[in-house]
Amino acid sequence: MKYKSRFFHPWLIWNNGFVFVQGKKGNCTKGWRVRFGIFTGLLLALFFFGDITQAVEKKGEQPPLVTVETVAMENINPPWEYVGHVEAIQSVDLRARVKGFLEKVNFKEGSSVSSGDLLYILEQAPYQVRVDAAVASLARTKAAHIRADLYLQRVRTVLPGGVPETDVDAAVAEEVLTRTRRQEAESILKLSQLDLEYTRIKAPIDGRIGRTAFTKGNLLEPDSPPLSRIVQINPIRVVYSISENNPDLIKMALKDSLLQKKETDLHMLKHRIRMPSGEILKTTGIIDFLNNMVDPGTGTITVRAVFENPDGLLLPGQYVTILAEKGDGNFLPMVPLASLQEDKNGQYILVVNKKKQVDLRRITTGGVSGTKIAVKSGVTKGEKVIVQGLQKVRPGQIVKTTSSNGEYRR
Repeated sequence: MKYKSRFFHPWLIWNNGFVFVQGKKGNCTKGWRVRFGIFTGLLLALFFFGDITQAVEKKGEQPPLVTVETVAMENINPPWEYVGHVEAIQSVDLRARVKGFLEKVNFKEGSSVSSGDLLYILEQAPYQVRVDAAVASLARTKAAHIRADLYLQRVRTVLPGGVPETDVDAAVAEEVLTRTRRQEAESILKLSQLDLEYTRIKAPIDGRIGRTAFTKGNLLEPDSPPLSRIVQINPIRVVYSISENNPDLIKMALKDSLLQKKETDLHMLKHRIRMPSGEILKTTGIIDFLNNMVDPGTGTITVRAVFENPDGLLLPGQYVTILAEKGDGNFLPMVPLASLQEDKNGQYILVVNKKKQVDLRRITTGGVSGTKIAVKSGVTKGEKVIVQGLQKVRPGQIVKTTSSNGEYRR
């Protein structure tokens, strides 16, 4: 069948379920139906398999990795800040108590030692000889005293008048003399044993030992300089001064200083430490001493706070910042400023829930403290807030998390 057309350019025509193409001369061709069906099938196949490929790619994608930080409750009332000096509660200079050549240094400089650990050994041979001689002398005097005591007992058993009084007096005197010599020999033996023991210098306290001033082969005497020093590291104390113009703080510090160590829950002040690097240590301290007078030169009162120091981060001689705050302060959840976002509807943060999905939380914020901001509503303690990778995620998406200290979690 032929169709005439007034159009010069080709057009696609539908007629009774068939497809035709009209050419320049106005004639339509009926055989294009098969070609068009193949073309349409190819388009559908590409569309279908394209969707499958995208789905497979999507299924193979790994969830994005984000860095999270756990929400903690913090006191939003600003603490009092003071410069503090770290001191050891106990420190000991090790000295030689007897004369002798140093035979062994039995510790690693800078290491932790426990009370009773053997640290130095001096030559022992001369002192062992003295002990042996004292043992022999004691045995001799002990035998003499036994003989004198037996003789005195025999003299006293004789009937009155059977032995002259002068012999009785001589027997009594001999027993007393030999007894005192025996006691003297016992004392000399104990002293010799002490001198022998002093050749083994031990740690009197737990702590960290410094460098040794003497090495093997040096002659040591009681008046020699200290061999080394041990300082107690845990617990440790920080000394600082508060102004006499702060009566409220003085009252709380005085009350805390009179409490026993076991009454930590009753302390009105909680102490924290900020290191020179800006890091705030997790450990908290309590006051154990408040001076009984004001320094007239500075107008301040000396305060001493004790801290647990299991990691040994605090060392005697350091200067740190003491943060003293009320124990019953106003605590609110704190989140990093880096997690805070804002749009036309207000401020929000992204939280990773227990199913590893991202939740959008609208929040009401409070004051800023350092690198964190207080949250009055919208988040609770223990939740995971995204602080890095915010641009890679959206609400409802499943993510992998790593903590802000670098620990990886799936």
